[in-house]
Formats: sequence, C-alpha cells, structure tokens
Amino acid sequence: MAATLYINTNSDNIHDTLEVDLETLLVLNVYKICDIGNIKLEIIPKKDLEKPLFKTKCDSNVTIGEGRPHNTQSEMVNYVKLPALVQDIQGSKSIVAGICSVARQLIKCSLDNNALFLLGFRESCLAACSESSIWTKFCEVDMVSTVRNVLNDVNENNATKLLIPDDLVRFEYHMQQPVRMHNVYKVARDTQKDKSIKSTVPISELNIPHCYSEGPAMTLADIILLPSIITLMSSKYSEEIFMKYLPLTYQWIQKMKDFDGYQKLVEFNLNIDEAIVNYDECLINQEIKKESLYTSDPNRYKPTNRIYTKQNDIESALNIIQSSAISIIENSDEPFGTEVEFNWEDIPMMLRPEGGALPKKRSKRKEEQLENLARAVVKLAKIGKTNGNIKIVDFCSGSGHLGLLLAHLLPDCTIILVENKEKSLERALDRIKSLNLSNVIVVQSNLDYFQGSFDIGVSLHACGVATDLVMQSCIDNRAHFVCCPCCYGGIHDCYHLKFPRSVEFQEGVQVADYLKIAHAADQTHDKENAKTSQGYHCMDIVDSDRWLYAKSCGYDVFLSKLKPETCTPKNNMLVGICLDN
Repeated sequence: MAATLYINTNSDNIHDTLEVDLETLLVLNVYKICDIGNIKLEIIPKKDLEKPLFKTKCDSNVTIGEGRPHNTQSEMVNYVKLPALVQDIQGSKSIVAGICSVARQLIKCSLDNNALFLLGFRESCLAACSESSIWTKFCEVDMVSTVRNVLNDVNENNATKLLIPDDLVRFEYHMQQPVRMHNVYKVARDTQKDKSIKSTVPISELNIPHCYSEGPAMTLADIILLPSIITLMSSKYSEEIFMKYLPLTYQWIQKMKDFDGYQKLVEFNLNIDEAIVNYDECLINQEIKKESLYTSDPNRYKPTNRIYTKQNDIESALNIIQSSAISIIENSDEPFGTEVEFNWEDIPMMLRPEGGALPKKRSKRKEEQLENLARAVVKLAKIGKTNGNIKIVDFCSGSGHLGLLLAHLLPDCTIILVENKEKSLERALDRIKSLNLSNVIVVQSNLDYFQGSFDIGVSLHACGVATDLVMQSCIDNRAHFVCCPCCYGGIHDCYHLKFPRSVEFQEGVQVADYLKIAHAADQTHDKENAKTSQGYHCMDIVDSDRWLYAKSCGYDVFLSKLKPETCTPKNNMLVGICLDN
C-alpha cells in the first residue's frame, strides 16, 4: 500500500526541525514512535497556522511541497484539513483526516506489529468518531482546545490565583473512576489472577488499576494526550501544582516515562512570544462533575435527568406556530427528479441492497429510498453538465450504498464518500475494487475536517444536526443539495450553527418550543399510532425552517415526500438548486 502523510509547517526553510501546530505535533509523535518507513512524509508550508506553535525534530527523509498539491495522485488531500494520510489501496483512492483517525491508520501501517498494542482490545481504541464518543472528543478536540486557549491567553499575569482548566480536572476525575472496558471482566481476572471472578460483580468492585487513561495498559489515547498535558505542566502550571491538585494525572505522567518512546513524545519546544507565569495556588471549578469520560459510565445517564416532552408542551408549541406569521411549506406532489429514468435491473447486483446482507423486506425499502435520491442527483448533475467534471459528495455515506450507485450512474462525475466510521469505509473500498469503479474518492473524516469544493452534496438520513451541517457545507460551496433528514430530536445548537435556522422562525418561535417540535417529529410510527400524524406535521415544520433558510441563501428549494412514503418513516426530501450556478 502506497501512502503519504501530509502536514503543514510554519516554515519553508526546513533543516532538522519543524514548526507545527498542536494537531500536527500529536500526529507526528505517532509517526515517530512507529516503524513506518513505508509512508512518505510531505510537508506543505503554511504561514497562518493557529498558535501555539511547537518546534519538533524532523526526519531528514521528507519531501517539501509548494502549497496544496495539484497533481492527480495527491490532489485529494485538498478535500480535508491537514494533517491527513493519503492512501492508494489496491488502486482505490482513500484519504484519512482527523487526529485520532490518522494516528490509528499510522499504527496499522506500521512495519512493527508490536505497535498494534496501542489500539487496545479488538483494535477499538479511539475508533469511534468525536461526534459520538465523549472519549474521542476529549482526546482530539477538548484537550487540544484547552491547550490553545490557555497558551494563547497571556493577559492574566497580574492574577494571584489561576483556575485549573476544566479539562485537566475532568481527566483527574476520570482517573478516579472505575475502569470500564469491553472485556473488563477478563481484564479483572487476569490482573487479579483470579479466574473465579464472575460477571455479576459490580464493575466498581473489580479493582482494576487505572494506571493509564483507559485502564491498566497503555493505549493510543495516552500517546495523544501526553503532549497536551505535558505542555500545560511545563508552561503555565508547575510540577508542584500537578502533584497537589492533580495527583493521579501526575502519577500517570510518571508512569508514561516507562514507555520506550517517551522521549520522542516530549522532544518539542514551545514557540511563544511571551513568557508564561507559574502560579503557586490554583482554583478548581467546583461545578465539574466527578465522573469518568467513558461513554458507558451510567452516571452520565441518570433517568431522573432525562427530559421527556409532554403532549401538552408539544401542543403549546404547535399553537405558537399556528398563531405566528410563519408559513409551513407544503410538500410537492412528486419528488424532485421523478421523471428521470431508473431501472434496478440495469444496476449490478453488488450495488443493490438485495445483493448485500439486508433482509428482503428491508432491502426493498432501501431500494426505494436510494432510487428517490439517485433520481434527484442525476437530474441536478444534468443541470450542471456545462461545468465540466462534476464533483458529488455523499456525506455520512456509510459503506457507500448511495454514493457507489451514483458512481455507476454518473461515470463522468467524481463521487466523494465522506464517512467517519473506518469499518464502513473498508466495506466501501472492497466494493469499489470489485466493481472496478475509477471515479470514487473515499474520505474518512467528519464534517469538521472536510473542506473540499464540490458541486452537489447529498445525504440520506444524516442524523439530527448532521443534515443541517451538510446543507451549510453545500451553501458555503454554492453547491446544489439533496437531503433526506433523520433523527429530528437530535437537533441542537453547536458552534457551527444555531436553531432555528431561518429568520422567520427565529422571530416567531423560542428555541425551547422549536426543540419540542423537533422531538415530536421523531414520533412517526405506524399509521395506527395516534401521534404519527402529529409527528409528520412536526417534520414538515422543521423542514420548512430549513427550506426558508436555504431560500434566504439564494436557493430554489423543493420539499417533497419519498415515493412510496412507506419506504421510511423519515421520508421528507429537501432539494436545493443554487441560483448562482
């Protein structure tokens, strides 16, 4: 397998050191400790890297590029934020972005199989994406953000006390909690040397040592977290403060020194413009919960903390909509693109849901869903034929049911699968090879890391806010879109965007009432259920907000139901045609 690791550096005059941002430093550390001489390292100079910057040793066997690549072999790196790993797997083009995903792939590519222990039980360490995993988000987003915020804020030097960053405290509390692992009872029997331990014993009584961040053994999570925490200890917080306020974190650092590659992980220097003052006394935010960072920690999901939307709350929110000046968009009688010819008999069996492992009834519904979206995309592609090679992004693509179908139907277009689940994309790559599809690019990345330009964006059942992120990415690129939303109750504000989306809804509906309607939109069960009709009405309300927002951004927008409507309870389809094109 041919592969190249692309990184940004602050300088184009490279000798034996590189000046890089924190994300790149974390990935380079994994590159250093693994025997991966089969992976090239290409450096792309970039002058506007986000501070703080770090100087780290550089392998002399590197290639220095001139800006973003433009050659056919590696231009796909332009679709994502660096660092990124571009691979040619038996002729299929693939790119991996994101700290944890790139680090995992580097370890898998290592010529030294001993490095695989860092991936933990069944190679599952940090496999889940940051959107769904508290732990992955903590390692590659939260701690990186904390280091950046602390070191870039140099205006507190007159203070006599300093608040310890919340994420450092969260890690300390995490280390206080019982270890939770997939194979926790087997680990307990091995560490306690007691084969009689039964799975009925509470996890809190197993006494598994929490030596490392995920338990008794070091994993990739420790490798990624160490530079961030060492940076905080060596810059703004003294070793004494760690010993006093963060004793378990301090013990973890000492334990990490036993790792053979420890020196490679800490061979960097901070490049900061102003000296950082150490404080003798610190404060801890008392509102931080003493809980672990394990998603499976039951303390995170106390039933008493759950909020269930009551029927009278939903009716009150619906009355507000009805009494406002907001117009609910009526569904079109026919889905967009319904006139486009399509015949499953002309499609290779491997591209049909029935050719997979789906049950017959489910595969039929999947066929109907795919056909609706495929017709819409094909029609949009014909609209943009004059633009040359059209790039179509299948967001949240899974194993490529929709994207690979489009690649077959539109051989002159480039199809980009964007998915953050590694296993799903492995299945997609197998199918691409078997079908000999040459117009597909595979991107293992979440929406945060994807930044490529494209002409059409499509998503089938992107959950909750993901649909809105897809639409926003399309709007930012002035690209057409086809979206079939899902999991309306998963809608929530994030740093990318706020709800409601449109000015009309923002002026007429409070956020709390909007979210009640979104929650009720998931109550689309069978026809006999009393709440189904209400659920579909709530779906239309939320999608009307999306319709109005896209309209205000210069789009001609179509809202319709998939045909037949029984193919899925989440059967709304939004199609946006950018009027700039």
